[in-house]
Amino acid sequence: MRAEAALAGAGGFDEKDLRRLAEHTPPDEPAAALLVRVLAAQGRDAEALEVFERLRTELADRYGADPSPVLAEAHLALLRGELKVARAVPGKQGLPRGWRRSATALVGREGDVAAVTSALADAPLVTIVAVGGAGKTRLAAEVARRTPGPVRVIELAGVRSPAGVLPAVVAAFGGAETASTAPGMSLERRVLNPEERLRALAFELEGLVVLDNCEHVLDAAAEVVADLLAAASPEVAVLATSRAPLGLVGEVVHRLVALPDGEALGLLEARAKAGGAVPTWDEERSLALCHRLDNLPLALELAAARLRSMPIDDVLAGLSDRFALLDDALRGLPERHASLWAMVDWSRELLTSADRELFQRLSVIPAPFTADLAAAVAGVPDVRRGLANLVEQSLLSFEGDGPAPRYRMLETVREYGEARLDAAGGREQASTGLTGWAQALAVTLVRDYSGFGQLDAFARCAAEQGNLLAGLRWAIVHDDEPAAVDIAVALFHLWTVRGLHLEVTTWAASLLHPDDPAARLRSAITGGRGAGRPLPDADRLVWLCLLVGVNAGITGPLRLAAIGRRVVRHALVERAGEISARQRVLAAALPALDRIHPDGNLVAAEELVAFPDPYVRGFGLFLRAVLRENGGMPAASIPDAEEAYRSFEQAGDHWGMAMTAQVVGHSVSSRGDERATMWLSRSVRHMELVGAVQDARSIGVLLDVQLALTGDAEAEQRLVELAASGPGEEIDTVQANLGLAHLAWRRHRYDEALAYGDAVDRAAARFTEQGPERRLVFRVAVAVLQLWVGEVRPELRTQLEARAVAQLVMARDEALSTHENPLLGAWALGGAELASIRGERDTARDLWTLGIRVGAMVGLVFPPGEGERLATALGSEDKRRELLAAWQGRPLAAISSRIRELMDGLLN
Repeated sequence: MRAEAALAGAGGFDEKDLRRLAEHTPPDEPAAALLVRVLAAQGRDAEALEVFERLRTELADRYGADPSPVLAEAHLALLRGELKVARAVPGKQGLPRGWRRSATALVGREGDVAAVTSALADAPLVTIVAVGGAGKTRLAAEVARRTPGPVRVIELAGVRSPAGVLPAVVAAFGGAETASTAPGMSLERRVLNPEERLRALAFELEGLVVLDNCEHVLDAAAEVVADLLAAASPEVAVLATSRAPLGLVGEVVHRLVALPDGEALGLLEARAKAGGAVPTWDEERSLALCHRLDNLPLALELAAARLRSMPIDDVLAGLSDRFALLDDALRGLPERHASLWAMVDWSRELLTSADRELFQRLSVIPAPFTADLAAAVAGVPDVRRGLANLVEQSLLSFEGDGPAPRYRMLETVREYGEARLDAAGGREQASTGLTGWAQALAVTLVRDYSGFGQLDAFARCAAEQGNLLAGLRWAIVHDDEPAAVDIAVALFHLWTVRGLHLEVTTWAASLLHPDDPAARLRSAITGGRGAGRPLPDADRLVWLCLLVGVNAGITGPLRLAAIGRRVVRHALVERAGEISARQRVLAAALPALDRIHPDGNLVAAEELVAFPDPYVRGFGLFLRAVLRENGGMPAASIPDAEEAYRSFEQAGDHWGMAMTAQVVGHSVSSRGDERATMWLSRSVRHMELVGAVQDARSIGVLLDVQLALTGDAEAEQRLVELAASGPGEEIDTVQANLGLAHLAWRRHRYDEALAYGDAVDRAAARFTEQGPERRLVFRVAVAVLQLWVGEVRPELRTQLEARAVAQLVMARDEALSTHENPLLGAWALGGAELASIRGERDTARDLWTLGIRVGAMVGLVFPPGEGERLATALGSEDKRRELLAAWQGRPLAAISSRIRELMDGLLN
């Protein structure tokens, strides 16, 4: 009854009793069905599917029975997505901690809240403009809290250069830099440039987007906002805060003026009395104090802290002294901040010397921080009392509670603190402390990435990314290579999993110096002991270079991957005893990580499979599954992929489970296996858990295709809406069109299938700026579809064959000029379909064999599987192995030349 109540929304979920009943002998099937529903209601589809699969196996093995109707019904509803919770959208829980609930009431800004809210209802962009300390962020937070619907906040205060704005925005939206070139069993990825990523993500945005503190990166912020609004739906609005307008067409500028006298007095009195100030209140002197501080809210907050322990006359006198005593460290700061700097300066002077030093050192931390980072920057073991004092003086704000509460320094206060720190010559010590903290945390994170603490480690790394990057930046600039490697490897691992490959290669260039041979000679990273400098940890250095190789193989430059391999080889010779067995065996397989090559990589995969470490074994099985699928042995690939999933599960690696679940799901889907939805659901779930949002979204499209094929009307409607959506993540839109074409083909709606194929063709023509690979793949897919329809529509066969030939001819130059052998192979597979349709069986077999030999990804050719004529020409898997064996070991140049010769004869 508790479970039923929870499903009805009248209580929390607790499945312990249900699990006990489901595990009885014999199992309680109604309880098991309810357990499936409870797990699915929490978004735990993978666990729900595992419950069903385990019970189905037990019932069959022990009792020779099938699941009862009630359990089978729950399973079917799960596969159709009928038990899913609503798709999560950012709500108020997505706000930064300090924005979710105000610690104090907003005073004097109700009119501004109303004006900004009203402007957002009509304008795509509203910018709150004011000097520092006027309360721009506070007003934006209030508007965000009161806005119905989803709100996303991007805080730009920690972004140090204009180049960091777009990555920060895309990261906040959860977008990766790559997407699969196709849904099949492929390690190949296409690179999304940052603008593509933003456009793809903007298409799915809803509600309000807030960009806070744009002033120091104004032009870059304006460019990002313009691109975002151009791609987003009209219902999306942007609220920015800045010290100057963004200057975009349609922008509504809300200038936040200083508080009127009455509101300024109210704010000063409210804050002072809340802090325990004496009840006597002199309005005239209080107003003079407000005027002295330009009625700026932040300055008034700081003054209120003084009034808790001082008479107002002393505060006024002290403030006058502070204006007179502004020294050289502060005179270079903007004139408009004079009153604020004076107030901050006074607050600082009232601190003890230890707290003053702590305050200044904390200014090097760019993002919210925990007490352990504060202690590292301060160089003392415990700073909790000092942090409390700074919060009391309003120089820090306190965010949240729990085991690791976080602190934040306002950007205007940080500017003051950095000026003081630089004047005192303390930046080096503070930044060295930050870097040491980052190094120690990164080492712990890398250790925890392996095992069942992986998700917590990923979450911690993401939460501390801004501070880790500050440490990495300092380490690189100051040639601290051991620290740079340790910090970078933690970030690179997270970025690789989340698809942020350009971040990896950009930062890797700062470590491996691909364009500076002299720097490589001086570097202990690239030169080893011969450089005569402190050496990075050998094991983490090897892992870093393996990650660089994977990412550079996706985004380039390949020179970066080559240098990484050279570093690995050097480390294995010079420091083999310091490198773990896991890294040594993975390093031996490094060439296989760069590119799929049918002849050279199966041996490497077998070596990984034989290794006892479940993570390494899982990777080997995954690689072997890909090689077998793309080597024309699909039946052998599925058990490998399923076993890889179990190995990654044993290792606690969710990204590995996500990748292998996708492989199984796609592979069995082409065979009409009902397990496809189960495996694709698992993949989506694991991708979501590791934060690979774009991959989860793309695999979700494949899942919708499978659900639609089983008759799920809602999934089909989602595909229709995505296919018709236009802008957005094009690969997902095209995949939706391909899926709908497959659905129409299965329903014998051939005109409809051709129409969706034409939509794919039109999309291919728009990809001219992104290189040939997507155009080639889509043209081959459309050609195959046209050939298949021509087989069942004799009256259209000649016309459709001519159109298919035209598609393959248009793909010719791209296929022959590409350096990507799998793409050349995909073109050959399209030719094999054409040859089989024409009855040229020998040519069909040769082109299929040659295409597979150069590593063609069979999943690149749509619809999945092969045409009936080609399948007949190829024969059984044994026959296919014989065909492939005949070309084994042949040079790639000879294979490519033969493909060209056969295709020229076929297309001319």
